[in-house]
Amino acid sequence: MRVLVTGATGYVGSAIVRRLQADGHEVRPFSRATGGDISDPEAVARAMGGVDAAINLVAILEGSPEQFERVVAGGARNVVEAAKTAGVSRLLHMSALGVTEEHARLTGYWGGKWRARQAVVGSGLDWTVFEPSFVFSQGGGAFREFERLARMPVVPVIGNGRYRHQPVWLGDVAAAFSRALERPATVGKVYPLGGPQVFTFDELLDELARVTGHRPHPKLHAPAGFVRLAAKALLRHLPPPLRVTPDQITMLLAGTECDLTPMREDLGIEPASIGEAYTRAV
Repeated sequence: MRVLVTGATGYVGSAIVRRLQADGHEVRPFSRATGGDISDPEAVARAMGGVDAAINLVAILEGSPEQFERVVAGGARNVVEAAKTAGVSRLLHMSALGVTEEHARLTGYWGGKWRARQAVVGSGLDWTVFEPSFVFSQGGGAFREFERLARMPVVPVIGNGRYRHQPVWLGDVAAAFSRALERPATVGKVYPLGGPQVFTFDELLDELARVTGHRPHPKLHAPAGFVRLAAKALLRHLPPPLRVTPDQITMLLAGTECDLTPMREDLGIEPASIGEAYTRAV
């Protein structure tokens, strides 16, 4: 297929593009790096011409309410309208675990993602939505900062460290998009994407220490309410891995867990553990 990929040069987008090309598809990349602006309906419409399918990956992690609306929600609506106008019926869209109507009121990221998801699901197109947990690769994605955090002599942890996450390897996310593109049975379905391991945050930091050849370090647990107040005034201005925003704290504490049955049965993916993923190239 000829596939338009918005957000093609991002961390996830680059891996999906490589996987699509390896599987024989022709990719039309669309991102700021290639001169594309997802918030410009005319630019999206021009990019949509002549393709067989579209994959929408564009998102921002931080921004004002107006930016989340324009880029995340508005961008998804632009992709939907451009696909309808161009007669492109197949649309794959990346959302995130934890994106619910209730959570949409809590952070700008969740709110933008929820409105984008609703635009896709209500589009009338042949859509498939993916909801990944933390997407990681060795030294990449969310784990880039988590690895640095785990190597500190005393590891600062927000709250009790018992909130649970189910990180998913970048290579498995890329495979999910490529396989769904080729499987009509995935139309009209929402796929949670996670790994085979569920960790408390404390356990996740210890696992990252182990797979990177370090020993786990003691944890210093700071009350979440205190850290949230500090983030508003100070922590958002610190360098990584200590830099954190109030919204990031909210999403971290919410956790990410999911049922892997659809991922395994519909997409044929047996997700990689962290240890396995750290031995593989994406």
